[in-house]
Formats: sequence, structure tokens, C-alpha cells
Amino acid sequence: MFSGEGQSFCAGADINWFAQAINKAKADNWQEYLRMAELMKVIYQFPKVTIAAVHRNVLGGANGIVASCDFAVAEHSVAFAFGEIKLGIVPAIITPFLSRRVSNQNLKKLMYSGDRFGAAHAHLIGLVDFLAEDGKLEQVVGKLIDELKDSSPNALRACKQLLLKSGSGELTIENSEYTAAVLADLIHSDEGQEGLRAFLEKRKPDWQKLNVMEN
Repeated sequence: MFSGEGQSFCAGADINWFAQAINKAKADNWQEYLRMAELMKVIYQFPKVTIAAVHRNVLGGANGIVASCDFAVAEHSVAFAFGEIKLGIVPAIITPFLSRRVSNQNLKKLMYSGDRFGAAHAHLIGLVDFLAEDGKLEQVVGKLIDELKDSSPNALRACKQLLLKSGSGELTIENSEYTAAVLADLIHSDEGQEGLRAFLEKRKPDWQKLNVMEN
């Protein structure tokens, strides 16, 4: 889970960062931005389910972290913005991740203006998945985590990989041998066997017991 430690999830880059960027060599800036892009990619491709729990402000590049996570939960009072355009720059690093959640038309409205928008609008356009009353963020996130615990951990990882491959164009309807292999592997896995037996025996599967046995 990704959350902010201070008063905001992330209030954007600080003044010192901008001052340093102006005086750095172009190659040095490029290296730094590349590291940022790689960080977003690591979050986006992380094999386990990721959740962004956001409060107060989500400005600039922080939106990339939100968009890179599988799920985003925001308090109603959260303010979002892609304000780079007002500084003569653009949110280039985070755009590929934002466009996987938000339509280009909605991104145009927000990126071209750089104006702030609220959590309700972020939810409407798909940047945020769940809204929480102010002060109830942990409760909503906790409920989501509890729901995910009912799912097979290995099946969750496999499902995420399928969706990542599908989203990148790597997985198409032509990849029938691959998708058949994924399902066959899971059915013959310990968790697959436990899940099917639990269904037939009309009980809840015990994923935790399997994880303890593996460790």
C-alpha cells in the first residue's frame, strides 16, 4: 500500500528541486527523469496487488503513483492537479500510466489547463476507484484488503499478469495456447486444488494454511 506520511499524499516537487533542475546539465536531468519513469514501471508491474491510499493533495508526479497502482482510494476532500503546464513543462513521465486509467479526452481537459479537480471528479474519470469520507480512509482500504484476502494469492498474481499483457497488446485472442496453459497450471496448483475442493465441499478455501505449509 502507498500512502502519504505527512499532511498530504504528495504536494508535488519542492522549490529546491526546480532550482536544481534549472542549473543541471540536460543529460543529468534526463537520467533523473528516467529513474522516475522506471520507478513508476516497477509499481505498475509489481506482481502483487497495489493500493494507493490518498489524502489532502495529489499534485504533479504523485498522480503517476496513483495511476500505477491496481486500486486507488481517496478521501472526498482530496485535491488533484497536473499543474506542470503552468510551469512550461508537461507531465511526460506519468502520462503512459494515466492513460491506462483515464481517457485521452479527459486528460486533455485536465492537463491543458493544469487546474485542480476534486476526488469526485477523479472517481468519475477513473483515476480513483473508491471514495472515502474524510477520516475514514483506513476503514475503506481495510475493507478492500479484507475482500482481496478471499481471493487466491497465486490466482491474483496470474490475473494481474494477464491484464498487464493484455493492456500492453502482448496478449491477444491469438494467444490461446498461453491462456489455456495459465488456467491448466492454476487448476493443478495447490491453491487451485484447494479452491475447487472448497467449492465442492461448500466451505471457504484456506489460502493461509497453504502459505504456511509452503514457508
